[in-house]
Amino acid sequence: MATTEAQGDLTVISTLSPTTLTHKTDHVDEHPLSLTPEEEQEAPKVAPARKRFQLPSNRLLSLDLLRGLAIFLMITCNSQNGSEVFNILEHPEWIGFSVADCVFPSFLFISGVAIPLAMRGPSPSEPHYDPANPGKFFVRQALRVFKRALSIMCLGYVLALYGLVQLHVGGDQFRWPGVLQRIGFCYGIVAWMHLLVLYRGRQPEKPLSIAYLLPSTGTKPTTPPKEQGETKPSNPWPWFAQVTLQYWLPVGCLVIWLIATYSGVKVNDEKCTEGSMIREPECSPQAYFDLKIFGTAHSYRHLNFDPEGSLSTLTSILNVWFGWFIGCTVRQFNAQIKQTRADFNLRRDASFVQEEKEEEIPLQDQVFEQEIVVRTYMSLLGEWFWWGTLWMFVGLLFSLGLPLSKPSWTATFAVFHSGLSQTVLSILFFKFDAQPQIKKLARLHKDHQGLVLGAIAVEPVETQQRSTLLNVYYTVDHFFRHWFRWGINLVLGSMGRNAILLYMGAELVTGTCFLIHAGPRDPTTGERPDLWTASFVYTWGKANIGGWGSLFYSLGFVFIWVCVAIFLDHKKLYFKV
Repeated sequence: MATTEAQGDLTVISTLSPTTLTHKTDHVDEHPLSLTPEEEQEAPKVAPARKRFQLPSNRLLSLDLLRGLAIFLMITCNSQNGSEVFNILEHPEWIGFSVADCVFPSFLFISGVAIPLAMRGPSPSEPHYDPANPGKFFVRQALRVFKRALSIMCLGYVLALYGLVQLHVGGDQFRWPGVLQRIGFCYGIVAWMHLLVLYRGRQPEKPLSIAYLLPSTGTKPTTPPKEQGETKPSNPWPWFAQVTLQYWLPVGCLVIWLIATYSGVKVNDEKCTEGSMIREPECSPQAYFDLKIFGTAHSYRHLNFDPEGSLSTLTSILNVWFGWFIGCTVRQFNAQIKQTRADFNLRRDASFVQEEKEEEIPLQDQVFEQEIVVRTYMSLLGEWFWWGTLWMFVGLLFSLGLPLSKPSWTATFAVFHSGLSQTVLSILFFKFDAQPQIKKLARLHKDHQGLVLGAIAVEPVETQQRSTLLNVYYTVDHFFRHWFRWGINLVLGSMGRNAILLYMGAELVTGTCFLIHAGPRDPTTGERPDLWTASFVYTWGKANIGGWGSLFYSLGFVFIWVCVAIFLDHKKLYFKV
C-alpha cells in the first residue's frame, strides 16, 4: 500500500508559481516500460554488479512476477508426495475449485498478454519490409507464430515420450493432449487472430498527446505519430467487421462449446441422463468427444476424458483472449507514457535553448510530468482491477447453473479464472510498477515544497523530535518492507523469466526419480521403492503430520528450483521458444 508520504500525490498542481523553480539533478527515467533501441544505446551504463538483477527496461515487472507465481504453484502442486496431500493444492476430481486450479489458466492468460507486446504492425525498421505489399510482412509473422506454437507443442510431446519410458509402455499408449500442447495451440490461434486484427481490423488509436495541455510549448495539436514508422494497409472490409473482428474468436468458441455441450450427445444412452451430462465425468460431452478423437489409450490415465482434451480447448482459448485484451491495454499504456515523456522533454529542450541552462531541470515540470504519469498508471490499474472483479463475479454468478470444473474447463471456469488472473496482475502492477512512481512523485512534492519554503536542507520537526524507540520501529518497518519486496522480486521474478525451462526440468527430474530404485526392499513384496517415494518416506513421511508433510516436501523441492532460477537469472541465461 502507498505510504502516508504519498497522500495527496494525485492532486493536480494548479498553484505553482509562474517563476521558474529549478532543481539540479542528473535525472533519468527510472521506470520506463519500453525504450527504443536508440534510447537503450543512449541510456547510462550500469555497473555489472548492479546490472545482474536489473530487469530489461522493456519488460513489465508485474507480468514476470505473475508468471513466477504460477510456476511456483505449479511445481508445488505437482511435487506433492505421500498418501495424503495438502487439501488446497489438490485438484478436485470433477466439480470444485482449489488453488491448484489457478495455475494452468494463469499460464494461458500470461501467454495472451505477451502477444500484443511481442508483435506489432509493419514498420520500415523491419527486415525485408515492402511498403507496397505489407501482406508479406503478415505472412512472415504468421509463419513465426506457427513455428513458436509448434515448438511449444513439441516440448510437450517430449515430456509425453518420457512418460512412456517412465511407465514402461509402448507408443500405442502415447498421450496426445497435454499442458504445453494446449498452451502452444491456444497461443497460435489467438496470435493469428492478432495478426488478422492488425492487417484487416481497426487499429487502436494512439493516446492523446499532452501537448494539448501545454500550449506554451508552441506545438500545434496534431494526430499522434505512428510508432516507429508503423503503417496501416488499405482495408476494404466493412466498418462493422473491422470494429468487431477481435470479438469473433471468443464468441465463436463460446457458441461452439455451448452447442456441443447441450446438443445431447451421450457416451452411454442407458446410464447417462440429462442431469448427469455436466455432473458426471463419464457422461459429459467432454468424454464423448475425447473418446471419439483420442480413445482411452491416448487419454490421461486411460480415463474416458482428458483434462486437456478436445472440447475444453475451445473454452481455454477464452483465457488466452482475455490476456490478449490486457496486452493491448499495456501497449496503449506504453505509448501514452512515451508520448508524455517526449512532450515534456521537448518542452524542456525549448526552455533550455531560451535560458541557456542545460544543467538545470525545472522542478515544476518534473512534478507536472510525474503527476500525469501517475494518473496514467492509476487509470490502468483501476481498469484492470474492476474489470477483473466483474469477470470473477460473472463467472461465479453463472456457476449456479453451469458449475466450475477445471477438468471440463467450463465457460464459467474460464471467465472466472480470467478475472482472477487479471485481478492478481493488477495487485502486482500496483505494488511493483505503480507504487515506485507514486513514491517518486511524493519525493518531488517534498523537493518542491522545500524549494518554495527555502528549507530543503532542514530536517522536518517531527523527525527531530521522534523518540529513539520510534526511530527503531521505523527502521525495522522499512527493513522488512524493503527486503520483503526485494525477496519477492528475486524469487518470483527469476522463476518467471525461465518458466518453461523450470517446468520441464521439474517434470523430467520427477520422472527420473521414479525410474531410480532406492531404499531397502519391502519385506512383503520384495520390491525396492523408487527414489521419489523413498526420499519422502525417510524425511517428512516420518513426521506423520498428514498433508503438511507433503506440503513441506514439495516446498523443499521448489526451493531447489528457486536456486536454479536465481543462478540462471544471475548469469543472464534464459530459455526462449
